[in-house]
Amino acid sequence: MSEALVSAFRGCVGEFATGVTVVTADHEGLPAGMTLNSFTSVSLEPLLVLVSLGSGSRTLHATSASGRFAVSILSRGQRDVALDFSEAGAPFPAMHVARDREGFLPVSGAAAVLRCHVERIESAGDHALVIGEVVSIEHGGGEPLIFHRGRFGGIELDAVVPAGHPIAIDEGAGW
Repeated sequence: MSEALVSAFRGCVGEFATGVTVVTADHEGLPAGMTLNSFTSVSLEPLLVLVSLGSGSRTLHATSASGRFAVSILSRGQRDVALDFSEAGAPFPAMHVARDREGFLPVSGAAAVLRCHVERIESAGDHALVIGEVVSIEHGGGEPLIFHRGRFGGIELDAVVPAGHPIAIDEGAGW
């Protein structure tokens, strides 16, 4: 594949603003985690989410070997957490996590945490698509950390989706 096409692709997908998450897992006492914005909700029945983890990454190995992972949706003030978990091959930044009562390693102070059991893993190019069934949720709320065009930021509200509209969030705390 040409370098120009890869560069154009990166520029194009960089126009899509996303939230920032950290996915963590551990296997046999070895923690792993990575920053990613390739996270999405998949289903409400059952509750399923999807994350895209780099093939050959420690996080993919720990996730597949343990059969579980946590997705921490970062708060706006957690830029340094995102950076610390984004360095391939760097030591695990343990100062940002605390093992919870369920044995997961969520990021402390995250806006939300989804604890998941692996439903299935599918190979997709140089990544693996991991579908997880959500088994518990922690939702403290707050403004999320946003990534757009290689920059971190927050949300400036332009408009609210009208109540009753199919994409409106009626519960007030998420869907």
